[in-house]
Amino acid sequence: MKPLSRTSAGTLYHQILLGLTEIIASGEVGVGDRLPSEADLVADYGVSRTTARRALDELRRQGLVRREPGRGTFLASPRLRSNLAYLHSFSEEIERWGYTPGARLVVRERRAADEEVAARLEVEAGERVLFVRRLRLADERPIFVCDSHLPIGRFPALEHADYGSVSLSRLFEERTGLEVEHARQWIGAAIAADDVAGLLEIPEGVPVLRVRRVTLVTGDAPVESVEAYFHPERYQHYNELSVGPVELSV
Repeated sequence: MKPLSRTSAGTLYHQILLGLTEIIASGEVGVGDRLPSEADLVADYGVSRTTARRALDELRRQGLVRREPGRGTFLASPRLRSNLAYLHSFSEEIERWGYTPGARLVVRERRAADEEVAARLEVEAGERVLFVRRLRLADERPIFVCDSHLPIGRFPALEHADYGSVSLSRLFEERTGLEVEHARQWIGAAIAADDVAGLLEIPEGVPVLRVRRVTLVTGDAPVESVEAYFHPERYQHYNELSVGPVELSV
């Protein structure tokens, strides 16, 4: 890192933060490598421990590093961020962050819709739907497991589509001739079952983020009921919030 400038308009904290960010961006440190500790920064730059801690805390807040008590600060795996303010595909999101999206088809089979799936897709319970499980990837690394139920009675062209290579939003529009207009979404926590944990390469029972969504096309027709389980260290959702309340529909 460059020597600090005591006369610079930038604060000492910002200079340290910028220097740490630069060595991360340059590839000088890799995922899992240890970064300078608070004590290292104090000794190297003659700053207070509070200043050094503030710089490292900001890196942690940004999801760039992880703290391990008694061991130090280490470069974390890249974490993708999803903006909930608008509807977008996973492929668009990870491309925007500079990674290469991927999808691996795990399961594709006809199933009878249970009451919950039937209610979300607005079909009769027991009606045949297509179940598709896909593992979504960023630079070949597992990000989330996506379980989709599709109403093939309403949209028969979906049954024989290619679910291993394109975004589902694009596929829905191509196969139905209708536009994806909006979605209803619920976010909560879940415990990774054995099959999900294996795909995400995490231990069974680890807490994961679970997102449930119903995607609707032109005419408010449900085209997909999806349940997705996200890797706890590689993805996060965020919102930009306004002061005034908005009307919510359940």
